[in-house]
Amino acid sequence: MIILNICMAFYQYPLLNIAEQPLAVLFDAAPYSLKNFERTRNGIVARSQNTIRLPMPKEPGYSVIHSFGEGQNPVGPVISMAGAANSGGLNNFGTLYSRVMEPASFFSERQYATDTYRRFSNITELTMVSEARKNYYFEYIFVPKNSQEAAVVSAIIGTFRKSSYPQVASGLPERTYPQNLWCIRVENQGNLEGAGTINSTGDWLGEPLPCVLSGVIVKHADQADTVMRYTPGFSSSVVLLGLNFVEFETGTFVPEQNEILSKSEISDLYFGYNESSGSESTQDTQFL
Repeated sequence: MIILNICMAFYQYPLLNIAEQPLAVLFDAAPYSLKNFERTRNGIVARSQNTIRLPMPKEPGYSVIHSFGEGQNPVGPVISMAGAANSGGLNNFGTLYSRVMEPASFFSERQYATDTYRRFSNITELTMVSEARKNYYFEYIFVPKNSQEAAVVSAIIGTFRKSSYPQVASGLPERTYPQNLWCIRVENQGNLEGAGTINSTGDWLGEPLPCVLSGVIVKHADQADTVMRYTPGFSSSVVLLGLNFVEFETGTFVPEQNEILSKSEISDLYFGYNESSGSESTQDTQFL
């Protein structure tokens, strides 16, 4: 099943699909939600308020950097069932106990040792503290050829900029709703319905999970040109746009799906959303 989104605004640049640029990147923005199925990639596309289609950037890529800390090593020595099994079993508990107590004597040994060397104990292992949140940076250079293209470029930049901010809460002007959620996907520009884009998104961008837009960079004019040039409508003839996205939630690999899913997507996959009105899981859709 494919979810077709009904968005409030759709922008595309360039205005016509170009054969030399067969792949495009689609950016869908939807309001924040507490419901697990609306925080998934398919849920964001289905609720998208703004969709922007841009060409594949020159240097697409991403970084995956997990966070690790030191944890207790079950091999040794530690008093636990795993520690006992790794020290010859419970029948050989004396050996395990001696190995556990040996590091405790380290402090006194350090105080009284006169040898030219000093021993140390290392009974830790690296333990994952948090899964990575992938970071994405997209950079585009717009060179509008006419007033229509200049208007589209202005609308695209304005949509990214405004959608990066939270919205004011209804009836409570001193408060805001949380940030928008974004879905980033790769599409063959010859297939506007979005079918057949799963492998392209995974191959080129590594399965981007739902993201937040953390930064927007806009620069007008060509830095290599000593003269400021304008379009007939007094827009800049060259505009550079930089976009920073960070994954909203961490992900986990689900073997039966052969897919990395966000926390909300895993919740939706295994439990769905239980409300009086009822809701089906959206995890049988185009991103799996």
